[in-house]
Formats: sequence, C-alpha cells, structure tokens
Amino acid sequence: MGCGNASARVSGMRSGRQLAEIKERLFTGVISDVLDALGRPDQVVDLDLTHVVPGGRVVGRAQTARAVCVSAPPAEPYKLLLTAIDATVAGMVLVVGADATSRSSLFGGLLATAVRAAGGEGVVVDGYARDVHEIRTIGLPTMVRGFRPLDSYGRDEVVEISAPVTIGGVVIRQGDLIFGDDDGLVIVPSELEADVVERAFAKVDAEGEMRSALAGGMSVSDAFARFGVL
Repeated sequence: MGCGNASARVSGMRSGRQLAEIKERLFTGVISDVLDALGRPDQVVDLDLTHVVPGGRVVGRAQTARAVCVSAPPAEPYKLLLTAIDATVAGMVLVVGADATSRSSLFGGLLATAVRAAGGEGVVVDGYARDVHEIRTIGLPTMVRGFRPLDSYGRDEVVEISAPVTIGGVVIRQGDLIFGDDDGLVIVPSELEADVVERAFAKVDAEGEMRSALAGGMSVSDAFARFGVL
C-alpha cells in the first residue's frame, strides 16, 4: 500500500533535531507561521478536534489509516485497524481519516494501551473515541472529533493503511510530521520538515529574545522593529 515508497520519500528529508526537542520547544503557532512564510498556509487542519487528555501534545510522524462507513461487518473485522496500530511505534502518531458521516468510535482504551505500549507518540482520529477515562489514565495524547459509546463493528471499518488521508481539508501522508496542541493541528509535509523545523527553532529563539526585551520594559513597537517577530 505504498508504505515502503513512503519511507523512501521521507528518508533524508527529516530534521536532524531529535523528536523530543521538537516536542519540547516548538508549537503549532510558530510552525504555522513558518509554513505561511514558505507559501503553505493550507497545512492547518480546519476542524475543531478535541484533546482527550487535557493539555496533550500530539507530536510525531504519521502512520495513516483510512476508515469508511459500512453496513455490515467484513469477514475480518478490525484487521487493518489493528495492523495500523501495530505499526504505530516510537516516533509515530496514528492518524485515522474517516467519512464525515461516521458516528461510531474508531478508538478506545484497549487500542490506546497498545499504542502506548509500542511507544507511539499519540493518536489523531477524524471521528469518535470512547473509554475516555481509560485513555486519560493512560495519558496517551489523543485528538478526536468527539465521543460516542458505539463500537465501530459493522459501522466503520479501516480499509486502507499507509496511504494519504484527508482531515479538515489537509492531505496527510505517511511520514508527515504531525503537530497538535491546544491551538489546533498542523501538518508538515515530510519533504519540508527539515526546513520548517530549523526555521521554527530560529523563530522561537527570536521570540525568546523579544519576550525578554518586553519584560525588561522595551516597547512592543521597538521590540518588533528589532526582532521582527510577533
């Protein structure tokens, strides 16, 4: 399903920065600003997703899966969903695209346990989740459309993995950098990752200097003229 090709496409494009440093110091606002400057303002997901774990930060590279509504369970229910979860290892975020008409839960406590145990960084579901208390107890950063107790069995089924999905108007490909925090969700195409990340670190450093200057009494007009960030 293109997983091998996707890996080849990503190789050599990733930032030399460690994921932990990216997660600690960067945030969606600065990444969005950098993408704007690069002529890619279309990478912010136009959808109000909810954080299951308050204050959670979903940062990692996409393991994609696409679900569709079904009227009956397939011969092997959950098969590709479980395959995608097994593939969501350290450094990766499970990203599940779903039909707009989806009304059942594609993610829950047992699956969160599996993702956490495998070292996955988090989950984004353009659909619903359940077992909210369990996911919060596990502490797995998870962004969803909302919550429903309905099982996906016979209602929604993952039919494709490691292929592009579209969430909130943004195409997300296997290996793209996912960055979600309280301000929203931004997708960095893998071919832009190295450039975006380095520019974002530079902007964060400049903002830090401007913040110190403002705290020291410099006017915001003078600070903007000096540092050129806002």
